[in-house]
Formats: sequence, C-alpha cells, structure tokens
Amino acid sequence: MNSVSDKKNDKVDMGESEGSEGANVIDVLRRFHYGEPVATANTIKPAGAVLPALLNPYRDASGIRYQYPLYLAPPDGTDQVTLAKPASEYLRDSLEALAPGDDNARILKDNLPWIDRYIRQKLEDPDPVDAPALFAEAAAALQDQLDLEQSSREKLAADLERLEATIAHGGTFLGYGPHASLHLMVHAIRHRHEHQREAFSQQINKHIHGLRSLLEVEKAKAAESNKAGDGKSAAGAASNYLDTGALSEMLGQRAHGSVDMPEERRERIAQALQALQAWQDDPVLVKFVGKLDDPSLTDLPVLEVVESSNPCTTSTEIFIQDAAEFARLFAAARIAALEINDHYDPAIHDSWFASFDWQAFSDEEMQLVTRVVALVSADYLACEGLPSFSRLLGSRLPVHVLTWVRAYDNPAVQPGEGPFDAYRFELAYFGVGHRQVVIAQSSAARHDDLLSGFLCALDSNRTSLHLINRGTQTKTKKPLLDAWFVASAALESRAHPFLLVNPDGGDHAAERIRFGGNPQADNDWPIETLEYRSADGETTKMDLAFTFADYALLIPALHENFRVVPVGFESPDLVTVDEYLKADENLVDRLVPFVWGIDEDDILTRLVVSRALVFACRDRLNYWHTLQELAGIQNFYVEEAIDRIIEEQQAAIDAEREQLKKEHEEQLESARSEAAGEAMGQLVDVLMGADLSGMLASGSQIASMPASAPAATQEPAESAPEAEAPAEVEEEDEDELSFDEPWLDTAMCTTCDDCMGVNKMMFAYNDDKQAIIKDPRAGTFADLVAAAEICPAKCIHPGKPLDPNEAGLDELIARAEPFN
Repeated sequence: MNSVSDKKNDKVDMGESEGSEGANVIDVLRRFHYGEPVATANTIKPAGAVLPALLNPYRDASGIRYQYPLYLAPPDGTDQVTLAKPASEYLRDSLEALAPGDDNARILKDNLPWIDRYIRQKLEDPDPVDAPALFAEAAAALQDQLDLEQSSREKLAADLERLEATIAHGGTFLGYGPHASLHLMVHAIRHRHEHQREAFSQQINKHIHGLRSLLEVEKAKAAESNKAGDGKSAAGAASNYLDTGALSEMLGQRAHGSVDMPEERRERIAQALQALQAWQDDPVLVKFVGKLDDPSLTDLPVLEVVESSNPCTTSTEIFIQDAAEFARLFAAARIAALEINDHYDPAIHDSWFASFDWQAFSDEEMQLVTRVVALVSADYLACEGLPSFSRLLGSRLPVHVLTWVRAYDNPAVQPGEGPFDAYRFELAYFGVGHRQVVIAQSSAARHDDLLSGFLCALDSNRTSLHLINRGTQTKTKKPLLDAWFVASAALESRAHPFLLVNPDGGDHAAERIRFGGNPQADNDWPIETLEYRSADGETTKMDLAFTFADYALLIPALHENFRVVPVGFESPDLVTVDEYLKADENLVDRLVPFVWGIDEDDILTRLVVSRALVFACRDRLNYWHTLQELAGIQNFYVEEAIDRIIEEQQAAIDAEREQLKKEHEEQLESARSEAAGEAMGQLVDVLMGADLSGMLASGSQIASMPASAPAATQEPAESAPEAEAPAEVEEEDEDELSFDEPWLDTAMCTTCDDCMGVNKMMFAYNDDKQAIIKDPRAGTFADLVAAAEICPAKCIHPGKPLDPNEAGLDELIARAEPFN
C-alpha cells in the first residue's frame, strides 16, 4: 500500500493552491514543460529510486514468481513437444499428473515453491543448467531442510524421485539474462532441424544403396558377358566345326537379357553416388554472424560464430556458399531418385541440373540448409548499415537478422541528438515495407511470443527480422527493477509492442499480422488499478493508464524529462499524460501533463513531464494506431464502412417506414373513396327507382305549397304502378355507356415497335416511349386487329369497327373478340 507524504522541497515555493504563490508554482512547472532553462534549473528532478506508481509492487522481485526460469525440453524427433515452459509450471503440472488430487504427494506439493525459489537462486548466472542435475540438488536440499519423521521422509523421497524421472535427459533450466533470446533461438533450431537432418541422412543411405545396386547389376551383366564370349575355348576340338563368334554373341545375349547401360548414364550414376558418399553430416546447425562472446553459446557444438563488422553482407555471402555445397548434394539425391525409378530423361533433366542452385530448392531441402543469423545492433541497422540491411531484406535469401532494441531510444539518432529530437525510426515498419519478410517484434520477457516468432521464421524459408527488447540497462549500475519487469513494461507502454508478420498467411494485412501478444490491444494505453492509502489513512483506488512516459521513468538517463510537483499542490491545469494527449487543442497550452510515481519510502508523488517526452508519447501512440489498423483493430476504413452501412440501413428503414405510411394513407383514402362511391351508388339506385313523375308534373304546385303543409297530405299510392318506367330508361342508358371504341393499355407497352410497323399514323409513342392510339380513324379496323394479334404485351384492344361498311367485318370482329 502506498501513502501520500507531506515532505517539502527547497526549490519550488510550497505555496497553497490559491493565490499568487499557487499560480507561481503552476507557472514554473508549465515553463519547465515547455523547456525553459531557468524553470528547469529551479525545479527538482525525481530521486533515483522513484518508480512508476503501477510498478512499485515489483520493486523487490525476490519473492515474485514470473515466467523465468524456463524448462527447455530436449528434441524428441517430433514437432509436438512443448519447447519451453516456466519451470514452476512444468513441475506443478508434472506432479499433478503423477499424483492427482489435493491429498496425493501433499508434502511435495506444499514445498514446490521452495524448490522453485532454490532453482531461481541457483540461476542468478543466466547460463542454461542441466535440469535433472539441478533438480536432484534441489530435492536433496529440500529433504535436508525439512525435519520429517521417517515415514514422511520416505514418502517425500519417493515423490521427488518420481518427479525427477519426468525431467528428460538433456533438458535444461534457463534463467532470464541478456542472451536468453539467443538460447531460445538455438533451442528452436535444434528442435526443428535435428530430426530433419537425421531423416535426410537415412534417405541418403537409401539412395546410396539403390545406386550401388544399379551399378552392381551392370557389373554382373558385364561378367556374364565375358564368360559367354569365350566360346572357342569352351568348344575345344569341336571349334573347328562351329562358328564360335556367332555362338558367343548368342550366349552373351541370353546371359544378360538386355542391352548394356549407356556409358553416359553409368557416369551420371557414378558421380551422384560419389557425391552422396562424400557427404558428412555437419553438427553445426546455425551460424551466428557478428560479435558474440558468451561461452555458454560459443561452446555449443551446433553453433558456429563468424565475426564480422558488416553482418548483413557477410551473412549473405555465407548462405550462398553453404547453399552451393548443399545444391550439389540435393542434385545428387534427386538424380539418384530419378535413376533408381528409371525416370531420368536427359532431354529434360540435363539442362535442369546444369543450373541447379538454391532457388530450385524445395521447401524441405531449404529446411536442411545451415541457418545463418546476422547479429546486428539496431543503431547500426538504422544508420550506416541501412543499405546492406535493405538489400538483404529484399534478397529472398532465408537469412535471419536478429537485433536488440532499446525501447526508450531512437536507433536512428545522430551524434549530439537526444532520443526524442526526431520521430522514431521504426525498424519493424521498415521491414513491413519490404512486404515478403517475416517480422517478429517481441519481448524476451514473453518466451511464448519469442518462440512463435522464431518458429514462424524457421518454417517459412524467408528472410526474417527479429527485433527483441531485453529490458537490460547496461549503462545503469544498479537498475531499480529486474530486467524482466523492465522488458514487460516496454511491452505494456507501447514502447515495444508485439508484432508478428507472416507473409505466408495471405495477401491481406489482417491475414498476415498477429497482434494478440499486446495487453489490452483495443485501448490506446493499458488501464490498471492503483490501490493506495491517502494522507488520512483511508484506502483509495485509482485507475491509471500506463503510458510511454511511465515507462521512461524506469530509465535513469531520462529523468531530466521529469520534475516533482510539490506535495499538497493542486491545480486544475495538472492532468495525466493520457488525458493531456486527448485534450482539445485549444486547451493544451494551458495544461501541464504529469505521471504518478512512488519513491523508495512508498511516497506517492506527481511528476511533470517535458514537452519533448510528450512528443515522444504522441509519436509512439501514432505508431500504435498504425499497427492497430494493420491488425484490423479500430481500423478507420472499417469503422467508416460500418458507419456507412448503419446510415444506409437507417435510411432504408426510414424509407420503408415512409412507404408504409404512404401506402396506409392511400389505403385509407381508397377506403374512403370506395365507401363514398358505394353510398352514392346506393343513393342513385334509390333515386333511379323512385316515381318522380308526379313531382315533375306538379312542380309548380309543390313550389307554391305552404311550408307548413304536412308531407303526409300526399297520396303516392296511385303512382306506384308507374314505378317500372325508370328501369327501362336505366337499361337504355347502360347500353349507351358500353366501350366500343378501340383503346390501348399504355402502361403495359414494352416498346416492341410491332404496332408501329402496322400503321404509324394510327399508333405513336408518348414521352415515356410507350405506345398510344394517336388516331383510331387513321387506319382500318383490320389494322387494329392485326396490331392486337402481334402485340407481345396483349395491350391493344380493337373494340368494335368504327366504319360499318369496312369489308370482311364478320371475320375481323371474331378475331378481335379475344382482345376486347
């Protein structure tokens, strides 16, 4: 738990938040932020023991268990074995498999943490140690440590012996150190290549046996032929009566039954056999090119170190030389397979093998070539080594470039420049620009991510670039944190994000890129909770973003970019770095960014950050956003497409709603019209069926009747017999209203032009290019019938003849009837 202190400082006036003194404090801090020398001199740098607030719990790592040391399993001839696992996790899982349940091997399970601590302490020197031997030592120490009765001691000894048996011969424990990543790379190469070399050796032996058999058969043929050829001596005295030459030729043919092998083929087989027999399996599986002085690596039989001041160029030369030797071997193996199966065709294969080199290697053959790894500093790659580095990345040679990156620095910085004076040169992004290169940017603190990058590169047969942050601080005498935690902080703060680019994944960035090794990858910065004790003793929680500025506080050389805020001073202008980066541009000039730190006395304090460091934070955040987009996370184009689709869907929904509303209104209006029509029709029926003659005959009388006269004085009964007369009139009116004139359903017209071919004076097109009857009297009834018959839409209705004297009307009327 951390607390807030009230201790003073003697450089910045400790005035209250109110008034001129408080205004003076924030003004001085603001001027430091902008880089004013006077304000810089009059403010206090953080003490060397200050850590980012979120990392204070890890100040003492002696009691904290993390991924290292690792248990490295020896190669077993397959790709299924787990290459590396935290030793504590390996021992725990192995013991649980041997003794499942809480009660089994209880004493050993309770004391596994003690064994883990013992192994960790013995691995202060980070060189790999024989795992069975070290575990046996830890087991003996544990038994001496515990004062157990005889039965418990025997039980513990038996469980320890069973657990020790699970640790394979050749397995090692690896602690965390500067060269842990190299040990893991060599370990991965051994797992991938030892069994491949062994399988290839067996294949070579098989080819040698097959070629020898071919030559022995030919040799046997020649011997039999020679015996058969001595016909004269075999015939003895009878040779005077026989043609011994003909007899020898006949017996020779019967002896070997086939023609002799052509000399050219025999020579080709002999040369291939000689090449295969001359091959000796070199134990060296990998060559490191550069500078390396670690005996734990240089003494390994599978590793050869080639010193070079220009590792990229030298690595290229070494690979080409090695590949040329393997080309002769692979060509001989291929020729052997073709000859043994009698598939070699000189017309095809002679020219092929004449130009056979590494570019003709199959994927399996390329895997057998000795691996070449260029060990180069990031500073060299970004400056004077950049041309040779770029040529290597574009060469298609399966050479690996491995470099250690200082996450806080700019590898392209020039002499006299600070690490934040320019935008950072991102080597990973430079590699991505070469498109066909495997890029693995990872932290040595995450062994799984590190191994995944190594294995991806080893399996791909492509040029690869490995950018590794180790967290080591060679210029700091006594770092405040274990290097493993510093490397983890670089990953958390986006200073050195995890990135794995595999071009074999596909042509799309989202298919190529793995981004899952980053904590809270959807956020700008990881958000963690800090629990601390306030000045009044209450426990308080605060969510903090872990930014690049927090990480920079781990580097003593960067402490010039921080100044202590006086304890107790408050101002609305003080904001955390992550809030500052999100602030409106109009407010930025007033704000002063800070990070939270905790010193060795557990005092929580605020540290104002320089503008140069804030620029670096913004630069790292910008690069982080670039990587997010490449990985398909918060991609601007994807989000824009989603917004567009949502808008289109909303517009479609609104349009559909308006259409439904319009249709509903039309239906209502139609219903109203229909109802009104029915009412009017009923009224007409009533009126048409009534006897209005009396009313018409006595209209003048009705008009002159007094208004008060009752309607009941009328006598309608006498007019009832005359009610049938209007019905006859209605029938006559219906006959007069029948549709006998020709008409055209224009909306159905398909603009086929057929009617225009019949009579262009009668038919015409409207503005919508659909037919109408322009003048029905501009042609004959026969024209109308003919047009109706050929119309594909059946939209022409001839009606009845307008000219009763037109010839052949009876037949025309019959033809027109289906269309009316």
